[in-house]
Amino acid sequence: MHCVKKTMLFIILICLFACFQNCVCQCPNGWTHHSTSCYYFSDNMKNWDTSSASCQAHDAELAIIETEEENMFIWSEMTKLGGVFWLDGTDEFSEGQWEWASTNAAFDYSNWYPGEPNNSGGREDCVLTGGGYKTFWNDAPCTDHFKYICEKTLESPIVG
Repeated sequence: MHCVKKTMLFIILICLFACFQNCVCQCPNGWTHHSTSCYYFSDNMKNWDTSSASCQAHDAELAIIETEEENMFIWSEMTKLGGVFWLDGTDEFSEGQWEWASTNAAFDYSNWYPGEPNNSGGREDCVLTGGGYKTFWNDAPCTDHFKYICEKTLESPIVG
């Protein structure tokens, strides 16, 4: 029995190593794998808060885009579905200080549409992307209804 436990532990460690070396990991059904994350692209429209809560119900957060490469991946997936999608960004706590809501981290990377963010009407505090903005981002009222993108880390490796 002791030998079986050691063998299983060894197999799990090898699989974990393979997961992080070769991304032999799995995402839940309906989610798309990219790099070290799984993404869910919704087909229904909700406001920003409800979108965020929907992601959290699946142990995820609204998507955080950290690089141009990730931004292009997300854009390529959005073009298959069409529409405008919420991201995790907000400045609702301090106007003009954009951060990722789930981490409270300031943006290291951004891809604003020319002239954005502009806080039109004094109430645009949430980030969206897609539609006519293509790869670019825009600020919009958090109460508006759009599709959304959830992101979470990869799940356990595929064994066998």
